[in-house]
Amino acid sequence: MILRLGLLLLIFPLGVQAAGLTMPFPATITFTETRALGSHRIAIGPFDETLPSVTAEGTITRQIWQLTGAETTLQILAPLREQLRDDGWTQVFACSTRVCGGFDFRFEIDVTPAPQMFVDLADFSYLAVQKSDAWTTLLVSRSGDLGYVQATTVDPDGTVEPAKSTSNAASPPSTPPIAPPTTTSDVAQALVAEGHAVLSDLAFATGSSDLTQDSYSSLESLAAFLRDNPSTTIALVGHTDAVGSAAGNIAISRRRAESARTLLTGRYGIAPGRIETQGVGFYAPIARNDTEAGRRTNRRVEVVITSTD
Repeated sequence: MILRLGLLLLIFPLGVQAAGLTMPFPATITFTETRALGSHRIAIGPFDETLPSVTAEGTITRQIWQLTGAETTLQILAPLREQLRDDGWTQVFACSTRVCGGFDFRFEIDVTPAPQMFVDLADFSYLAVQKSDAWTTLLVSRSGDLGYVQATTVDPDGTVEPAKSTSNAASPPSTPPIAPPTTTSDVAQALVAEGHAVLSDLAFATGSSDLTQDSYSSLESLAAFLRDNPSTTIALVGHTDAVGSAAGNIAISRRRAESARTLLTGRYGIAPGRIETQGVGFYAPIARNDTEAGRRTNRRVEVVITSTD
């Protein structure tokens, strides 16, 4: 059902004047888009088979910031949420990563693709607040040394004009830096510390999902971790470079995750029910796609802990 709701960012003036949204760390606006008439889906609950949501119609404006200096997404989100609360907004829904619904939540909501916006599937936060018939949503994530904030506005009356947002001037790069890949010996350590890890020795050619080696140290390490933690379940998430279509890369990335799952279950004896597979195509790069080294880094499989119960 489409509800005629006003969704408004704090960075824009409303019928009730809104204050500027001040980024809590040095930040640069890297993306701005306004559509005269459109719709935007707002999550109002966590993903559980389906995503509870409402759809707002009107003039849609979106801005994205890249920030430096934050060590966690909460360090970014908490001051922004406080600003909204102080300006009279009421929180309707807030969540982070697993509470949101993880992978499924991320791919049910509307996100501007990389390099403007980056969402780490193991580290993101979402906020939806309401003020009168206006709404504000924020999506926050991090990659390496960069933080990302996506703010989306729907004004049902089409009268919103962008206000001057305030931020601490800085010029972070427009694409995620090449993150140091997890070494195979670090897989278990990374899973314990971060809840996710790159299986860095699973190398793929562009357009391929084949794994041809007799053994892979990262999978051996992951299998040992799963044996030592029999209640833990995981998701294997495949990724691609930016060569080819979105649909084609989604399919290839899923096949890459399935190739890793086949080895884990067949060669290393892990129960199939403990492993789910997903593919996100080129939507979550950890390196630039305009160099061969970056594309090679982006063609990967990551493991994400989904449950420890």
